[in-house]
Amino acid sequence: MNSLKKQILFLALLLILNGCGIFSSPPTVPLEKKSLNSLMQEGMESFKNTNFDKAIEIFQYVKDTYPFSPEALVAQLKLADAFYYKHDYENAFLSYQQFIKLHPKHEQAPYALYQAGMCYFHQIPSIDRDQTPTKNALEMFKRLIKEHPTSRYAKRALTKIKICREKLAAHEFYVGRFYYRTGRYKSALLRFRNLIENYCELPISRKAQAYLERCKSKLKKKEYLAQPSF
Repeated sequence: MNSLKKQILFLALLLILNGCGIFSSPPTVPLEKKSLNSLMQEGMESFKNTNFDKAIEIFQYVKDTYPFSPEALVAQLKLADAFYYKHDYENAFLSYQQFIKLHPKHEQAPYALYQAGMCYFHQIPSIDRDQTPTKNALEMFKRLIKEHPTSRYAKRALTKIKICREKLAAHEFYVGRFYYRTGRYKSALLRFRNLIENYCELPISRKAQAYLERCKSKLKKKEYLAQPSF
């Protein structure tokens, strides 16, 4: 028997065995047929293996089906984490927020607050774009420090606050310079003044001060030229 016939027979045998179910996957057991303990084990294993879609499905089911169980509390936080590591920051933030609302005094509340801030932090845009995510991240990190000042996450939040403030100051400077270059000196002056008043500890405030003086000079000159001559 030549090799081609052997290959054909081998493939035919595989098809027969597969049809008999020898190589077929075991039937999927519905979530409602599984115990709470096995659900949590499967959810944790899925999360560990970065199968976040499966983890989300299981933790959501546990949270909805066993809302008053201790496992539901764990599932709520792991659900948020699964969304977070999937880079679905909108749903992650909502899930962390729900955990914080339901369990404000829980030992994991500082972590949930920090992660909620990080959901916005990861969406911080370049300085030429609207800085709403930066402001939201800053708000969450400040709240964490206020409510849990001794938490280890409060120390991390301080670092993130510094970065957020630097980004907001850079945005103000960028907009101020744009106004200055386009001859809108009054608008530029207001931006530079705001930067100096709110971010005086940052090095960029010295640059803003120099531009502020230039704006004043330009406005005085403009006002002088607008005066009627006699």
